[in-house]
Amino acid sequence: MESLSEAQEARSLIRRCLAGEVEAAKEFQERYGELIYGYPIRVYRVPPDEAGDFYVFAFDRGRIFRRVRTFEGRAPFRAYLLGFVLDDLVLEWKRGLREIETVSLESIGELPDPGFARASEREGVFDDMDLDRSAMRELLSDLSTPKAVVMKLLYVEDHEFDPSEVRYLSQVSGNAIPDVLDRIEDLRATVREREAGLKKMEDALDAVQAWIQLYERRIQRINEDLTALPPTTTAAERLREERAQLERKIDRRRSQRAKLLAQAQRRKVTAPYKDIAALLNTSIGNIGSQIARLRRELMTKVSDTGAPRGNESHDSLGVGS
Repeated sequence: MESLSEAQEARSLIRRCLAGEVEAAKEFQERYGELIYGYPIRVYRVPPDEAGDFYVFAFDRGRIFRRVRTFEGRAPFRAYLLGFVLDDLVLEWKRGLREIETVSLESIGELPDPGFARASEREGVFDDMDLDRSAMRELLSDLSTPKAVVMKLLYVEDHEFDPSEVRYLSQVSGNAIPDVLDRIEDLRATVREREAGLKKMEDALDAVQAWIQLYERRIQRINEDLTALPPTTTAAERLREERAQLERKIDRRRSQRAKLLAQAQRRKVTAPYKDIAALLNTSIGNIGSQIARLRRELMTKVSDTGAPRGNESHDSLGVGS
């Protein structure tokens, strides 16, 4: 086991690394490089080639030296690396890659899958429907022009409008055809903004869950350490205090996650009813009732014909309106 004198030597080595001494950096890698390289393999089951990428990330521009600069030398440096530095560093690396598989929200099942509808947002019409684009086009081709136009406007990012539909929109809106085309593109831009907003929320949820899991792992280690310590010792008291702080942090992060989930579930990546109503020169209520009826009609067609299904979330009938 590393002695306290060796911990003090590690502290001196860190100061030299921070000062930019090349030989000190090489010595640091010789002492601790294997530990750093192997950590994501052991803890996160990262493949060896990806662990090599993490190793480069850790030492890039002296990143790990800045992380360990507060090491005071009162405990073994290897324990400090394992308990306080490498977890955080690996999570930062993986967040940068957007690949935090250890905290996948899909496995947690808390974020709505964009390929399936939520009953509260879609009136229960398309629950568990996931149509591929060709099947959706076929369904819409059987509808009259007014009905097809409404559904295409709702899922405007997934569909093109043929000349007869553009002329129909020009007629009912009282706008020239170039203006109609511009307004369709405005609707598409709105949907893309909504999709980007939802993606940002999903990324934020990933980050929050990562912190929760990090704190929970640290609490687990503290509990293990406490079993080996007399309960009345100063060390045990410090660990209990740290555990209480971590539990408070977890509570705050969980509250943050709940708020983000509520916001994400309210996010919609279809065109707004009010914009569709404005383009069709009608009321929002009329558009809402039309869409509800059309969804039921299309659902019946799917049940009767057994339309093929696909896996692409944005090729389906979409997320809530």
